[in-house]
Amino acid sequence: MAFGQRSIVSFSLLLLATSSGLASEPTPAALDFFEKKIRPLLVENCYNCHSANTNSKGGLRVDDRNGLLTGGGKGPAVVPGQPEKSLLISKINHTDAKVRMPLGKELTREQNADMTKWIQDGAAWPKVALPAAISKHNPNYDKLRKEHWAWQPLAVLKAPPVADAAWARDDIDRFVLAKLEENRLKPVGDADRAALIRRLTFDLIGLPPTLDEIDAFVEESGAKPQAALEKLVDRLLASPAFGERWGRHWLDVARYGESTGSARNLPYPHAWRYRDYVIDSFNSDKPYDQFIREQIAGDLLPAQSPKERDEHLVATGFLALGVKDVNQRFKVRFTMDNIDEQIDTVSRGVLALTASCARCHDHKFDPISTKEYYALAGIFHSSDNCSGLRNKMGGGGLDYFDPSMFLRLASSKPTAPAATEQVAQLKKEFEQAKAEWDAIRGTPKGLAKAADGMPVQRPYRLKFEKLQAEVQALADPTALSEIAMGVREGKTIGDTEIRIRGEAEQHGPVVPRGFLSLVDVPNAPKINVKQSGRLELAQWLTSDKNPLAQRVIVNRIWQHLFGQGLVKSVDNFGVTGEAPSHPELLDHLADRFVRDGWSIKKMVKALVLTRAYQLSSQTNPQSAIHNPQSEDPDNRLVWRHSPRRLDAEEIRDAMLVVAGKLNPARPQGSAAKDLKVIEMRNNGPEAKQIIDQANASQERSVYLPLVRTLVPTCLEVFDFAEQGMVTGSRDATTVAPQALYLLNDPFVIKQSLNLAERIHQKSDLDDSQRIHLAYRLTLARKATASEIERAKIYLTEYEADVRKEEKKSAVSARTAAWASYCQALLASAEFRFVR
Repeated sequence: MAFGQRSIVSFSLLLLATSSGLASEPTPAALDFFEKKIRPLLVENCYNCHSANTNSKGGLRVDDRNGLLTGGGKGPAVVPGQPEKSLLISKINHTDAKVRMPLGKELTREQNADMTKWIQDGAAWPKVALPAAISKHNPNYDKLRKEHWAWQPLAVLKAPPVADAAWARDDIDRFVLAKLEENRLKPVGDADRAALIRRLTFDLIGLPPTLDEIDAFVEESGAKPQAALEKLVDRLLASPAFGERWGRHWLDVARYGESTGSARNLPYPHAWRYRDYVIDSFNSDKPYDQFIREQIAGDLLPAQSPKERDEHLVATGFLALGVKDVNQRFKVRFTMDNIDEQIDTVSRGVLALTASCARCHDHKFDPISTKEYYALAGIFHSSDNCSGLRNKMGGGGLDYFDPSMFLRLASSKPTAPAATEQVAQLKKEFEQAKAEWDAIRGTPKGLAKAADGMPVQRPYRLKFEKLQAEVQALADPTALSEIAMGVREGKTIGDTEIRIRGEAEQHGPVVPRGFLSLVDVPNAPKINVKQSGRLELAQWLTSDKNPLAQRVIVNRIWQHLFGQGLVKSVDNFGVTGEAPSHPELLDHLADRFVRDGWSIKKMVKALVLTRAYQLSSQTNPQSAIHNPQSEDPDNRLVWRHSPRRLDAEEIRDAMLVVAGKLNPARPQGSAAKDLKVIEMRNNGPEAKQIIDQANASQERSVYLPLVRTLVPTCLEVFDFAEQGMVTGSRDATTVAPQALYLLNDPFVIKQSLNLAERIHQKSDLDDSQRIHLAYRLTLARKATASEIERAKIYLTEYEADVRKEEKKSAVSARTAAWASYCQALLASAEFRFVR
């Protein structure tokens, strides 16, 4: 049931719950006692080390009741009604010899008694005021739910009649042509076959066609052009390269990265399993609804075999791969920030909604309230984020590593352990160092200054931390053969509270777990109170009755084939997003997609076989009643095919292909899997290791290590996806660093030389024929007579200059000239664009 359909009366009762977890409302006398006796005591003695604006020693906050109840690394500081079980009391009474608080002083007997009485009486704390807007009904939301196009049921209409009936090959064409005729425009002519095969091959597998493929397609198209086209499309869809190309599109949406990013950048050694899962899913044409369900709730789905079970667990990496601030000092903030990141990814990725805007206040534009945000938050709060890392302010080595927070796969087994005697000795040394550190830590002796001005306890701490890191390294996740990142059911299942103004510690009323109400999904599943609710969320997202999820995915597919979506704002279908250019066509595609079994491949095939997709990219004003270039300069009505620049991966992969050096095999894992779980800096050895491996790789770009902030130059300069957020549509800029990269980067120079050597292996060709071959390999067309003449002049002059300057080179002057010429072709706009 959608959250908006829940009983108003039930929620009104929830509003009566206290915001700070008290069993009952504190009395005025108890609050007065707190304000006069306890708060001043905490401010004067504790805030300097244990408050929101400090380095919060041990992760403990005392300026917030929930911070005291949650405690720091050693557990709850305050247990209401039980001062004898409250760590705060043992610290201030100095019953714990290792750590006495406050540092350097003692509270008076009266202050100790006041603190004990306060806890004994229930630890009263003033309730956080709930902003009036949170509980106030917004009538504008009702209007938006009824009127905004994206949230309405699919309007499935018959294809409209068109004047030029012979032009259309499919109902999709009829919708396109009807809109053109309505605006008194005509489409341009069809693309030539060589241009079409290059377009199709890049769009479907992200690689250029081979010369044999071009020749065969052009020849077969002579007699039966549409049959030849369908044969080509089927071959491309069946290629393993299809999943690598289209899987990368989803990885952009899934904000895929192999490290945490943020303040301290730590690697994700097992993220590559999710990458491979996505690629395999696209190659097998896994139904999109199943694909989404596995990523949201794979651990809760039935499996027919251990292999399928592992696949489901790996799929949930979708929820665990986001940016994480492991340097966050408060666990509750770390948890809520990660939940917010998950909500943002799911809502924008699957629904094209900016639901995270409602974390702090009701959404300003879309009908998503703070209550509904925390209804979703409760689902993820009841789930463990198994990324293998924890938060810790400061620290180093493996301090951030938490091996218990991984998913163990069915085939999981440790590699050969270290020698038993060595392990035993190391653990013995660790236990001794721990005992020595515990004995001196925080004591007057330990806090005293040594001759070097540092605390006496410092060497004890350093020795302990060194041995701790060595012991933890024995359980390093990189030493396990089969574990994965993902999510699982949490130890505590239940609803969560509204966080006032989005602040993790400021609790408002508890909100029942549920879904967004802006889309009406009949017979939506009810959340099982004994589970997190991710399974029901996944079912709600992929319901046949959820038109939003269906519209979003077909719009993404259209965008990747036509250059822009029917809805240009592919990640935002809300009020501030763009309206669809062809709303009836969008709904037609969504309905067709579901009827075809949620098949990505069937939708791709249907679109590329249309007349609309096969149009030329040339402008031809004479073919229109009006000039379409002036009437529709953005080509929103699809009167021609929009040229596009190849994306970063396509440019790199195409260079390797034409140079004859691409290794099409999938690597085992990723270069990032061998990184230790320690902080990486952009100028550090780990960064150099990653970049060097990327530069040396001849595998497809989708398999390059993608450590956040350390993206290989070959991808970064050409507008690679933003790895920290959902990226349904990349930028396509033209900036100076791109030209400098193509002129100077060793990778480009190396592939230019490889291409020159490949051309010269054809010893039976003269220079004119070699130039033809260079053009066909790089641009998929023959060189013109003037281009051949120009190229010969360039090669002759370049070779002469090399000889005259007596440049010492590993290659001959002739090879150097050809390499330079090949580099010019690889750097050309025609190579970088597909039309």
